Amino acid sequence: MPGPKTGHRMKMYRNTGTYTTPVWSLVSEVGDVNIPDLNRGMAELKRRASDFTKNLATLIQSIAIEFTMPSGLGITTWSAMKTNFFAGTAEEWAIMDGDISAGMGAEGLRCPVLIENFPWNQPLEEVAGFDIRLVCAYWESPQGTERDPVWYSVSSTTTTTT
Repeated sequence: MPGPKTGHRMKMYRNTGTYTTPVWSLVSEVGDVNIPDLNRGMAELKRRASDFTKNLATLIQSIAIEFTMPSGLGITTWSAMKTNFFAGTAEEWAIMDGDISAGMGAEGLRCPVLIENFPWNQPLEEVAGFDIRLVCAYWESPQGTERDPVWYSVSSTTTTTT
């Protein structure tokens, strides 16, 4: 992520392909995107031999991605999300700092998700829309391999995950 960027330059994608051969479909008809729950759990170490409480890293907690999608825009994406919400289907998303195309140097979070919240807001004097919350999901590739969230980097010739 070289240099500061504003959110409108960042990108969000749904994977409509497979894990090994992703087909990244841009999700552009959204407002602010937030990842408020990118947290690691901590276990406290307290001992009589020390006057300090120390922390030990445990699991990364459940990750959530929140955004607003205006009603009536991005119909293909909205239809797929509506179907996935009512069916409880997990799919893979990527929240990137730029274009995910090879050679662009983008990086971000690649994560299997479920749609946890899909409320339909209809304010009188604002654009109607959906305040969507995606949460980290259990997801297997067609080969039966469980896939975890990863930090995904795209360089000019390769992609890497950490």
